[in-house]
Amino acid sequence: MENNNELISVIVPCYNVEKYVEKCIDSIENQTYRNIEIIAIDDKSTDNTFNILKELENKYKNLQVYQNEINSGLATTRNNGLTKIKGEYVGFIDSDDQITEDYYEKMVEKAIDEDLDIVVADIELVYEGGKSPNLLVRACDKEDINKFNLVNNGLAASACNKIIKKELIIKYPFLDGKVNEDVASIIPCIINADKVGYIDSVKYFYLQRLNSIQNGELTLRRLEMFDSVDVCLDKIKDVPDFDKYKEVIVYHQIALLYLAVITKQMDSLKREELLKVFMERQEKYNLYQNQYIKTFINCQPLFERPFYNKIVSYLKTKDVNLANSEIIKWNDNKIKMKKYKEKTKDVFRKITRRTVINRYIDIDELKKVAKKQSLKKENGIKISVVVPNYNYEDFLLTRLYSILYQTEKIYEIILLDDCSKDGSRKLIDKIVDEISPYIKITKVYNEENSGIAFKQWQKGFELTKGDYVWIAEADDCCKKNLLSNLLKPIRNDKDIYISYADTAFINAWDKIILKTIKPDIDLMKTGHWDKDFVNDGKNEIEKYAFLNCTIANVSSCIIKRDDYKEIFKKIIEYRQAGDWLFYINVMKKGKIAYCSKALNYYRVHGNNVTSTMKKQKHFDEIVRIHNEVRNLIKIESWHEEEFNKRYEFLKKVWNLNEESDN
Repeated sequence: MENNNELISVIVPCYNVEKYVEKCIDSIENQTYRNIEIIAIDDKSTDNTFNILKELENKYKNLQVYQNEINSGLATTRNNGLTKIKGEYVGFIDSDDQITEDYYEKMVEKAIDEDLDIVVADIELVYEGGKSPNLLVRACDKEDINKFNLVNNGLAASACNKIIKKELIIKYPFLDGKVNEDVASIIPCIINADKVGYIDSVKYFYLQRLNSIQNGELTLRRLEMFDSVDVCLDKIKDVPDFDKYKEVIVYHQIALLYLAVITKQMDSLKREELLKVFMERQEKYNLYQNQYIKTFINCQPLFERPFYNKIVSYLKTKDVNLANSEIIKWNDNKIKMKKYKEKTKDVFRKITRRTVINRYIDIDELKKVAKKQSLKKENGIKISVVVPNYNYEDFLLTRLYSILYQTEKIYEIILLDDCSKDGSRKLIDKIVDEISPYIKITKVYNEENSGIAFKQWQKGFELTKGDYVWIAEADDCCKKNLLSNLLKPIRNDKDIYISYADTAFINAWDKIILKTIKPDIDLMKTGHWDKDFVNDGKNEIEKYAFLNCTIANVSSCIIKRDDYKEIFKKIIEYRQAGDWLFYINVMKKGKIAYCSKALNYYRVHGNNVTSTMKKQKHFDEIVRIHNEVRNLIKIESWHEEEFNKRYEFLKKVWNLNEESDN
């Protein structure tokens, strides 16, 4: 960045972090953006933290070190820091965390170029000791950046992944004496800001320590969240859409405290104490009616949903005893299941190996399956695998393992990276170096982010040489017999252009949250997908695919290689439903085959509820595709009836009031 004139103030509150604070300060000091003042305030640590800070102060000219007279807590320490800053923008870094070296350069550049009050970045959770893989948590949907979507996110209240104009944050100081001090400050800042922005090219690394406030023992102090939410709501009570903001704030800060935190408290007596206070305080919010709770439940594995439905019902009756008893039964069942898994770990290992949902694959294991794959015999049909990737470093090894582990011969693999900002390219380089002696593998790096997945699909088709193309998205996974089942009908009928299988859904932590997509595809309840079939493509469109997208995920299918340039020209205009338009245009070229087994795993990410604006865009694209369908097939009256029924249903469930462009 050429203009380094804008002073940025970074406040670092410190308490008993002698193991971490030097790395934290170095992370800020070594930024590519140079005009930074660092305000480090020690909250009367009882270890060597303050002495380390004083040594660092002698080392770095832009570091100012202070110490509170008494231990005062995080909110007071941050507020003290705000009285000392001189920069136009302020950032907050917790003293055990770190940031990417260009963090402030990119954040400040965006803030100044777009005259923003707040800029928000993603957070990567780093687990101490490396016992769990890092987990990237998105702060916003980059296609729909607005204040509501920033608030409707689990990272909304965090001070640490943002830079904020000084004049704004000064108006909303942190709530002294509370452990959830961010909620009453940062969320009002976002809602009352004139302009906000989001940047996904830098990351804040948030260390997960076992003895931290958030990860430590659950006590009544965590219920101070109610005080923080009350203050937050008071600060935004006069804004337009107050009720809309209130609903989502209460969900993220209060409802999830109940659903995802209190239910995990193992001590029954302590949990009962927490529930008594929680039940009384939540009543004023009519929490059981919160619309976002249903979305939370639907994102849980099927076998867990009855439990959550029950404990939500107790919010209305405020029945502490029933809620506590239900949690006791639930925890007992989980303990029994854990013991059972321990006893049968070899069986579970085999199951894991068969399904290939294993996040702990390393390069050596990948090399082993690449060697085995190289020994497989040619099957007469060449399969080209295209792996489009954007910031899926965490899933790449698992994905490639699931590809190489296929029982069928792989002809070639093409890795397409769309300017990832994580460590994807470094990992891809290593993967290609290690397994290229055994399998034909190519890496292709974009110089600029395409912004559209379909451009990567097109590039994949243009680069491949095989008979069929498998676009295996980098974050998805599959069973080892996916290809063998997809190729089975093709061996008997070369007119098949698409062969696909049923899809199950998994979450970011590899749990299956939906075993089959059949009910969601079969909107007219025809039973068409209950068994395997081969059908004429045009007939498939006329009877089934005219109404909705019947292929849930591109990773679930192999597609005959052909010239699809004209089709891609059409779908490049779409953001939500372009895949559907692609499939039906391919279908009309020949036949389509289907396998009723759920052999593909589609990964669902994120903690956002889809915004109304995004739903409206999706609705409009559905209407446009129905117009395209009218040019593909002969439309009869019953088709139009189904179109209209679909529109009415979507308007209702998506709360769309405006008419679409049909």
